[in-house]
Amino acid sequence: MKKENLQLAENSSTEYLPCSNFDDKREMLKKTKIVRQTWSILEIYQKITDKKLILDPDYQRNEIWAIDKKTSFIESLYMGIIIPPIYVVEIPGENMLSENTYEVVDGKQRLSTIMAYLDNKLKLENKSLEYYSDYFGNKTFEEVKGSKREMVSEMLSSVLDIYVITANSPEFTKYDIFSRLNKGAEKLRVNEIRKAIYKSSTTKFISKYIEEYNKKEYNLIFSKTEQKRFDDYGRFYRSTAFYLQTDLEAGIVREYNSRPREMINSVLQNLQNGVQSISEEKIIKILEKTIELKKKKINEYYIDTCIAFIDNWELLVSKLERIENNLKLKETLEKSPATTRNVNLRIEILREILSE
Repeated sequence: MKKENLQLAENSSTEYLPCSNFDDKREMLKKTKIVRQTWSILEIYQKITDKKLILDPDYQRNEIWAIDKKTSFIESLYMGIIIPPIYVVEIPGENMLSENTYEVVDGKQRLSTIMAYLDNKLKLENKSLEYYSDYFGNKTFEEVKGSKREMVSEMLSSVLDIYVITANSPEFTKYDIFSRLNKGAEKLRVNEIRKAIYKSSTTKFISKYIEEYNKKEYNLIFSKTEQKRFDDYGRFYRSTAFYLQTDLEAGIVREYNSRPREMINSVLQNLQNGVQSISEEKIIKILEKTIELKKKKINEYYIDTCIAFIDNWELLVSKLERIENNLKLKETLEKSPATTRNVNLRIEILREILSE
């Protein structure tokens, strides 16, 4: 059977539109809270070092700054020039006693440059310095600190504007902010944003599972393009959501409304907020069986349905050929395969096949 691209229409753009009602969207905008804070250069350095402020290069796709731009930026800090604001998203701690962390939405290159300089990994380029070439030219931070202690102290105590998108902001507006701030770079897609926004023990386990999987074998399952765009993560997020939301007895996917995106986001948010949970043993099973179905080149929509039946795995595997060749199932893919009707119909058909 022809293999379809993961996420299909779900991943066609960065747009995330759970509703078309402008009043509803404006209401969510009112609930969005962006707090302006000021952090000193030293405070920023300490937060990054302590892993309280995360520079996530994987989902940030801005072009890496060249040495001349890095040098010019550091000189600007010494000059006291106002730097454009940094945007971060607040990530709640795992429990009430855990401290919140922050992930950079916009400003990674600026913060990475600060870190490289303060860690003595950046030597300022002499020809790119317009005001302090005689002070800083071809020198590291440590070398500058020894001769210009007062200037260094003043630079470290200078502050940057930090705009914090709070953790309790509606997911719709979080998505929109991510997308808008990245329009100047390569546009983020839905799974890149999901990986940035949703943090839970489940998403961390998925990341760990991917990182530890045999790379050579993994590359045969997910293409480099899929991995670059985190569509492999998206497949696992999707499997987890369909497993949790499928009611086999009723033959429906709960909270599904003709497109998977909102349902998946809702599950990820619920896992983050502790509204839903899943055991480590169960998530391992979901990930492993998703991989096995991918190896068998099963249609992605069929995986969504099959994953709900993995507790009866041996029977499911024995009937995979019949599932792929079932005419009624094929008909659900011909037109609008993601509609609620077709999604629920596939559950009903699969139940009938497995009960024969």
